[in-house]
Order: sequence, then structure tokens, then C-alpha cells
Amino acid sequence: MLAIPTPRIHQRLKQVLLLASGSALAAIIVTMWVTEDLAFYLRWPLVALLVVLVSVVWMSVLRRQVVILVEVPLAQCVEAAEAIADGDNSRRVPVGQTHEFARLATSINRMTEQMLAATQSRMRIEKLATMGRIAAGISHEIGNPISAIANYAHVLRMRTGDLPGTTEPLDALEREIARIDRIMRGLLDYARPRRLTPRPIVVDEVIDDVVRLLDDQGVVRRFRVTRGLEAPDGVVYAERHDLEQVFVNLLLNAVDAMDREGDVVISSRINDAASFAESIDKRRTDPTPQRWTHRPSKRALAWLARTESPSWFLQIVIADSGTGVAPEDEDRIFEPFFSTKQPGKGTGLGLAIVASTIENLGGTIWVQNAREGGAAFVILLPLHAGASGLPVVAWDGRPAAP
Repeated sequence: MLAIPTPRIHQRLKQVLLLASGSALAAIIVTMWVTEDLAFYLRWPLVALLVVLVSVVWMSVLRRQVVILVEVPLAQCVEAAEAIADGDNSRRVPVGQTHEFARLATSINRMTEQMLAATQSRMRIEKLATMGRIAAGISHEIGNPISAIANYAHVLRMRTGDLPGTTEPLDALEREIARIDRIMRGLLDYARPRRLTPRPIVVDEVIDDVVRLLDDQGVVRRFRVTRGLEAPDGVVYAERHDLEQVFVNLLLNAVDAMDREGDVVISSRINDAASFAESIDKRRTDPTPQRWTHRPSKRALAWLARTESPSWFLQIVIADSGTGVAPEDEDRIFEPFFSTKQPGKGTGLGLAIVASTIENLGGTIWVQNAREGGAAFVILLPLHAGASGLPVVAWDGRPAAP
């Protein structure tokens, strides 16, 4: 749907003044024509009185237009800016009726969104630093006792053998020890930096391998997995293990969100910033009349607004027909230890690790409602030089040999 361009202030004033002046001139001409037969001393005072009244009306119209077009939107901008400065992060400047104030409102709102994104990023970095220190300390203090407990559990199992009543408690003990170990490893993977050895990776191939792996393990056999991978040139500069971990976590999260059966749709394509900015996103397989409108994501807008953001990028969507994500949880779902699952069903670190990995690759991720009825996780990743016809660059940064 095309946006209707807003007029400029001088254009609106010109239109109003031309209309008012034309009406005043017509009124004077009609008055002079009607009073043509009156005596001189009666006619011209009436004409003079009409000119005065027309001037007063003309000035009133001009003043009202200045108030509507300039003073009111300017006061709204000042009021909204003061509210934002006072900490009301939800406040936005209403879009004005003219081109100038529409651009001013858009710029202020965009600046506010970027300021909030920068604040959240800084808070996340501080949280990561704190968690890194905590994770290192906990790993050292708890890791050795947990290993000792696991060894003792193994010794108990060997000594008790098939003694009635011991198998079930030992199984539960080892299961909980493994759960603690998973939590610790997830916390360390999220918080600590790793030495990376990235190389050009075709993302569609990674997705195919992950789906095949989960299918061989029987994880997705009860679900209908539809792949619309349309980016054979979608090459990103990353570690294959990191990408595999991202897609495994997202697919397992989709499976957990559904009960016994459902649909999982995975799509990929190379997109550009101009096309992505459109609010209506349509799949090629959708019926022509169908349209699904999504509100712009704050994460996506902040990512696209960066000076280093690419004009072309790889877009990946993993959608399911599960329970979805509540609107109030869309921003919190990537926080560590935040989980919508039942207690004991998850550590709350899977999506946090996914978001951290994607951001380390220079991309972004967010969640929105899926047309399948559940949640749709959207990933944007910068393309590696060599994708989409760009010059191929080797993984170590040197131009590749022909």
C-alpha cells in the first residue's frame, strides 16, 4: 500500500491563502455588483466595511493555519521530547500533517528507538560481563563437587548391582547431575568468549543437515517440516558448529512449543533493506489475495539503522504452529534464564545462546507471530563477500584463488 505524501507547510499555506483570497475577492465583486444602484455615500461605506471584515477573516484564517500547521505540532514535539528526557521510553512524537513535521517526528522517534537499543545493548554487555565472572566462579566451585557426586553415584550403582529399590533413585540422581552440568555448560557458552575460526558457510546446507540429523534421531518425525530454502548463494562468515547450534536450538524450541503434531516451516532468501522495510511480507507459496502484516521489529529497525549494516543480507525464518509467544515476552525471551516452559523442562539459556551467537556474527534475531499460529523466529545475517555475485574472499580474509 503506497503512502500518501504529506504536503509541505508553504504548500498548505498557499492553498489556504489562495482559497481565502479568492473567496474574499468574489465577495467584494458580488457586493459591488449588488450595491451598484445605491447612492455613493451608501455604497462605498458598505464596500469599505466588507473589505475590513474580509481582512479580519483572512487574518483569522492565516493565524489558525499557522497554529494548526506549526504551533501545535511544534508543541507536541517539545512535549514528547521532554517526556522522553524524563524517562518515558514509550512516548513517541505524533506524525504531523505536513512534510517537515512528519520528517521531524520520524527522526525523533528513530533517534529514540536507537537510544533505547543502545541502552539495552550496553545493559546486555554489562550483564554478560557479570555473568561471565559468576559463571567462571560457579564452574570452579561447583564443577569439582558435581564430578565427585557423579563418580560416587557410579560407584553406588556398581556396588548395589540389582539391589531392589536402588535403580530408580540412582537414575534420578544421575539425571539431575547431568541437568546441572547442562546448565553450567550453557551458562559458560553464553558468557565466555571463544576463539573463533570462521569460514564461508552455505547456510542452506547447514539447515538441511540439521533437519536430517533431527529426523534421524526421531525428533521431528511426528511433525511436518516444510523447507523453502531459496538462498543457495547465502554464504555467511561463521563457524559451522555455531550455526548448527542455532538451528538445533530453534527447531527443538519449535518442537517443544507443539504438543504431539504440528507444522514447522523453514525458509531462507537473500533480501535487501528496501524490500525488507515493507510492512507486508508474502511467501511465494501463499495464495495471491492473502496478506500478513507484521509491525516492524525494534531489533530489525535498530540493526538496519546501523552505519555498518549491509544493503543485502540473508533472511531466515523458522515458524511453527505451536502456542506462540505473548507480546509482552517477545523482548524478554532472549534473556538468560527466562523461559515460558514448565519448571524442569528447560534451562532458559537456549534462546539466549542463539541470540548471542547471531549477534556475534553481526546479525540480529527477533520473534513475531507466525501465520501457522505459533512463533516465527526471524534471523538476518550479513552476507559474506562472494555471495550474490560479490568477489569471493577466502576464510582468512585473502582473495580466493580463481
